[in-house]
Amino acid sequence: MAPDTEASAGPRPPRRAMSMPEAPLESVKILAALQAAARASGDQRVLEAARAVEAAYDALALDRMSLVSRLGAASAQNEREIAKAQTIARVAETVNSSLELETVLRRVLDIAVEVLGAQRGFVMIADERGTLNLAAMHGLDRASLDSVEMRPSHTAVQRVFESGETLITTDAQSDPRFNAQMSVRLLNLRSIICVPLTSKARRIGVVYLDSRVTPGLFTPQDPSLLIAFANQAALAIENARLFNDQRAQLREIVRLEELQAKVLSSITNGVITVDGSGTVTSFNAAAGETFGVAPALMTGRPIAVLEALVPRLATLINAPELVGKPIEVEARHPTRGNLTLQIRIAPLDLGDREHNAKHSVAIAITDLTERRTLETMHRTDVEQRRAIGDAFSRYLAPHVVESLMKAPSAVELGGERKTATILFADIRDFTKMAARMEAERVVEILNAYFEAAVAVLFENDGLLDKFYGDGLMAVFGPPRVRPDDAARALRSAARLHEVVRELEPIIHEPLRISVGLATGDVVAGHIGSTRRLDYTVIGDAVNLASRLQSAAPPSATYCDETTYLRSGLNLRGERLQAKIKGRDDLVTVYRLT
Repeated sequence: MAPDTEASAGPRPPRRAMSMPEAPLESVKILAALQAAARASGDQRVLEAARAVEAAYDALALDRMSLVSRLGAASAQNEREIAKAQTIARVAETVNSSLELETVLRRVLDIAVEVLGAQRGFVMIADERGTLNLAAMHGLDRASLDSVEMRPSHTAVQRVFESGETLITTDAQSDPRFNAQMSVRLLNLRSIICVPLTSKARRIGVVYLDSRVTPGLFTPQDPSLLIAFANQAALAIENARLFNDQRAQLREIVRLEELQAKVLSSITNGVITVDGSGTVTSFNAAAGETFGVAPALMTGRPIAVLEALVPRLATLINAPELVGKPIEVEARHPTRGNLTLQIRIAPLDLGDREHNAKHSVAIAITDLTERRTLETMHRTDVEQRRAIGDAFSRYLAPHVVESLMKAPSAVELGGERKTATILFADIRDFTKMAARMEAERVVEILNAYFEAAVAVLFENDGLLDKFYGDGLMAVFGPPRVRPDDAARALRSAARLHEVVRELEPIIHEPLRISVGLATGDVVAGHIGSTRRLDYTVIGDAVNLASRLQSAAPPSATYCDETTYLRSGLNLRGERLQAKIKGRDDLVTVYRLT
């Protein structure tokens, strides 16, 4: 009865048309016709066969659908790989199109945002201490990036940099790693991805991207794409950083070269540098001035050109025992003539030792010509001073010798008008005494007297003008006139009378002297010839003092009124009116005993 039951059910619509819409229309028509014929025949076996055909057809359709699905997935994967390769190629082409670090970082971030469809992002680069610093931003400003809300993002970035692991979430609002963070809640962040920048197994920074709109923006394949992108970008960043470092080094080298040129030009001593191949590499302005040549004409020339300036210079440079030691050499200047130079040679390391067996050297040059000239003049001056001292120290008071030593050039013919007190002292009746003595005894007595008398004069800063027979002449005043010249002259006169009395028990002869003093204007200076000069004074006061000495009796001192009044000593004395040889009028004289 089964067939009847099935037959009574009526014909069923073909299943294939519903379950396999993708099947070809002809196959569906054939299958529907086969099913209709089987039902029409009412033969159970035919019906079973039709059902078997239908089941086989369904199985084939399922297999076909599975194959199509796998082919679609493979095609999508291939398209993603192609897109990845194209993206990486684009990254390589874009980021390598510039060596400016700032430009490379900006392009890296812009491409990452574009490829992954992010809204915001930033790149951070580590410094030498490993501290991450913001390098580029997209969709953000510095104020918002430094805000409290973004601090958790900084924490995640630091974790990615330290661990080297990629961080990704497709919905931060439901991700337990993020949904508790203030920045995620306040900023309504949905998708987040952060990958390290790695170059030569060394992490140099991170790339961070996020979106506040689209959950599921980043797929499981995006980290590998971003990592490949980041690695390529890291290489470009490293190249840019290396370029920046090299450019900075080049600028520093240029700056140092400019500084060296300024230093060399400002140094007052000459400085010449010669490289290991024997080529002059620098020749500063002071060296040019020393030798009378233009520095530009010497730079780049072989060392042989220096030999024309300083003979045997190459030999000196190649003598290791002379390194660092001062060497005095002779040189020649085109207009100044012979030069005396001191040179010091010092090795330099200019990085040329690999190609040359010899070190580069620096030659410091000090022009000693003027110094040596001054030293010669000084030696001449010292010798002249010594000669003056030797010549005058036994005859002049120390202050006169000192004055002449300070200004030896003043020893020349001529004089100047000054006020002076003149002293003459003479041993009375010495001619009669000498007539009965041997000449040696006369000389002995005179030397003893003059030795004591000169000591008295020098003690009172007097100038011994001359000895004449048994007498002497002294000057108080020139070359350094002082207010107490007259007083010192009178003290000397009184002391001379005392020393001759003190000499009697020594020389065993009675000596008596007479002294004459006068004060007035005289001409004081060096008088004589250019071959022999005497420092003396000429004037009326000299003549008057001599006449007063001649008029004074033994053991007495005659001085004119000017001397007496100028001395201010208020000495006891007799005021006289005396007739002096060579004068018509009487002269007021003070006799001091």
